[in-house]
Formats: sequence, structure tokens, C-alpha cells
Amino acid sequence: MRQVDVAQAIGASSSHVSRVELARVTYLTVPRLARHAAAVGLKPSVKLYPLGRRLLDRPQLELLARFRKRLHASWLWRTEVPVPMPGDLRSGDCVIAVPGCSILVEAYTRLSDWQAQTAAAGRKRRDLQADRLVLLLAATHANRRALAEAAPIAAASFPMRTKATLAALADAQDPGADALVLL
Repeated sequence: MRQVDVAQAIGASSSHVSRVELARVTYLTVPRLARHAAAVGLKPSVKLYPLGRRLLDRPQLELLARFRKRLHASWLWRTEVPVPMPGDLRSGDCVIAVPGCSILVEAYTRLSDWQAQTAAAGRKRRDLQADRLVLLLAATHANRRALAEAAPIAAASFPMRTKATLAALADAQDPGADALVLL
């Protein structure tokens, strides 16, 4: 769309539309932003992040506890591991380690956006300098359906599956690749 068309649709000037698109406005109300977004076929979305370290929710804690029971006792276990970058508020759900191998475990009780969730987990793995990434998913019908939809791309990024991964971890061994674990 042309800026003049957007401006007409929302009752603003073309220069205002230009400033909004270039992020050069000093004040923009949420309703006005919503009108602007709707005029160009978008739905606004806002994300809020905690200022401090967030607590894992209860279902996530229970999922991690079930996972931990399946591991060899020699795995060093740390939860809510902050990303060591100044001003970065992210943290990994869990990092497990034995000599020669560290694994970031990201626990999801609800797999809702494969691309966003795996990309975010991958960035945490990189920034925490973990050797492996395990996506730990609650074994729900919804997660199984979501995983089935993502199967063609999931297999390439996460070649290890639950049984083989848990067997390696139970023996205090590196699973050898990134993994998906359903529990």
C-alpha cells in the first residue's frame, strides 16, 4: 500500500504514516497503532519480559523433574541459567553437564510455534555455549500433533529421539546430536 492510502484509511497525514514506519514518532497510542496495523493487514502484538529472572511454572518444573529422574546421577544440573551477556534477560531452563559435554534443556509444556521456539532455543544454546540442545516436550496430544506437523524440518535439526537420547543420558553419555524428548 502507498503511505497516502494508509493515511486516508486511518485519518492521518502521509508524513505521520512515514514517521511511524520509520520509528520516528515520539508518542503513539496503542489504539492508533492498532488502526495503523489493521490498515496494512497486520495484527499488533506486544511481548512483555520480566526485569529479573523468571520462575519456571509448575507444569514445566514437573516436566523437568520427570526428565531428571531418567538421567545418570553424575550429570551436573543447573536450572534457570542466565545468558552471560550484559543486559540480556534470557535464561536457559536447564543446563546439564558431564566432563566433555554440556546440554541446554529447554522444556516446553506447550509447543505452539515450532519456528519461534526452536530458534529461541538455538540462540540460547549458542549464547550459553552448550554442546547440545534437548527440546523437552510434555507428551500431550497437542504437542504430538504439533510435532507431527513439524516433522519434516524437526528431523533434520533434532535427529535424536526420546528413547536413544534417554538411554545415552542414563549412561552419562553425550547423545551425539541435538534431540527431541517427549515425556
